[in-house]
Amino acid sequence: MKTELKIAATAAALAFSGTAHAALIANLSFVQPTGTVFSNQAIDVVLRLTLDAASDALTTNGSGTPISGFDPLNYTGMIDLNDPNTRIFLNEAAECSGSLNPCTPVNHQFDFNYAQPNFIAPANFDLQPGQSFDWVLGTFTPISGNAAPGSYTFYNAGVHFQIFNPGADLFDSADDQTDFINISETCRDQNPACAFSREVLAIGPAVPEPATWAMMIMGFGMVGAGVRRRAKVAITYA
Repeated sequence: MKTELKIAATAAALAFSGTAHAALIANLSFVQPTGTVFSNQAIDVVLRLTLDAASDALTTNGSGTPISGFDPLNYTGMIDLNDPNTRIFLNEAAECSGSLNPCTPVNHQFDFNYAQPNFIAPANFDLQPGQSFDWVLGTFTPISGNAAPGSYTFYNAGVHFQIFNPGADLFDSADDQTDFINISETCRDQNPACAFSREVLAIGPAVPEPATWAMMIMGFGMVGAGVRRRAKVAITYA
């Protein structure tokens, strides 16, 4: 059973009530899925969404509402798309699994990236057939500044259309309705072959900065000069 991570103002989950319009053919993958970092370094999760050459375009208007890629006629969910309070937008999610777990941090704390560009209700989004869009999903930061060395894995991220209606009472979240239509996911079956992984190495001895080296060299020079002076004073002649 999957547990989903809530993001933005409403829930974004890796559980969907439908499928994407057949004309939208997309693939979501990790950029640099493997790598090595030190135990005090943050880990960015970068995603790439690629549209097939035969796909429809995926675009939104200035309000973030899809104008291409989402076909209302194919939607069979519970939310009334004709309700003026219904909003449709793009969103993303991270699954709560793996040793890099966004929901139950042990060695790393996860934070979604809210800086542009991202996939959280982007306005004027324009992805044409055959094109790719790269962005930072979020960052795993070592808790207390240093994580335990070892191999860490994050499996599944997803992008989707999110459909939201606040219900009859616009100020009461109890009657809110939220639905999701999948666009693509990275590693739904948690297969290691498609996972995002990082080998975390223990941080080694600090390497002096250039300025520190200069000070050390100066210090060595002063010590050397002092030794020479003392040696000179110690010499006597008959």
